[in-house]
Amino acid sequence: MAAKRLIVVVESTAAMGPYWETILRDYLDKIIRCFGENDSTVQNSCSNVEFALVSYNTHGCYSGCLVQRTGWTRDPDVFFMWLSSIPFSGGGFNDAVIAEGLAEALVMFPNSQSGDPNQQNVDMHQHCILVAASNPYPLQTPIYVPQLQNLEQSETIDSFPGNRLYDAEAVAKAFPQFSISLSVICPKELPKIKGIYNAGNRNSKAADPPVLAKTPHFLILISEGFREAQGALKVGEGYSNSSESEKYYLNGNPRHKLTKCLWKSFYEVAAKWPPVMQIVQLISQAT
Repeated sequence: MAAKRLIVVVESTAAMGPYWETILRDYLDKIIRCFGENDSTVQNSCSNVEFALVSYNTHGCYSGCLVQRTGWTRDPDVFFMWLSSIPFSGGGFNDAVIAEGLAEALVMFPNSQSGDPNQQNVDMHQHCILVAASNPYPLQTPIYVPQLQNLEQSETIDSFPGNRLYDAEAVAKAFPQFSISLSVICPKELPKIKGIYNAGNRNSKAADPPVLAKTPHFLILISEGFREAQGALKVGEGYSNSSESEKYYLNGNPRHKLTKCLWKSFYEVAAKWPPVMQIVQLISQAT
């Protein structure tokens, strides 16, 4: 059985800090647990699932090292520890070096180039999740990208692959050629981040997956080839149906009436609280 691998490429600037706990809890935790659930009965030393982390920052005086990486681990608990220990600092108004982060992930994956560059592999075993809170650095920079072999000139991302000038979208175009799915999690609806996702999934004939943001304004785009993540976040028809059902109960009165009654009862009780108690409650909620 082919090894299953997942690399999470995370922006480590201060811009990501306020959102990281939510992203880790509501999205990455579910994806990682689902990704390894088929190996849950296997000891970690024999697991067929591997995880790795790449973090990237911005150009500037606040980032001594633009990109950092871990090794591979088969232990999801170790991987969660790595994810939970990322220090978020620097950044400010600078754009993040997303191209360098994605290129580092490409180098880490074993070379498993797709036999047909025009055929989207929907049963992929290697996956990358880009987690970004800032726009990509707009200028092309010298980056090493693994060489793509046996491709027609029109299908290569550069006439001279290797150490050349690339931006984030150009690097993302290499992912499907190496049978690596590319998904995106962004706490803001940034069009340039969606553009990176589209570049990394350009051979897919399926429509864009639904935005699964449990949190308002999040951009969650899961590659067609990352079935475990789709299942974990309820992507597709099942998710859509449950959303419609949820919408029905919210607007169709059963839940609406119950919620209205509960709030009415709450305010009737709260109106009888002494002023000091109300103030304590407000302070508690604020902190």
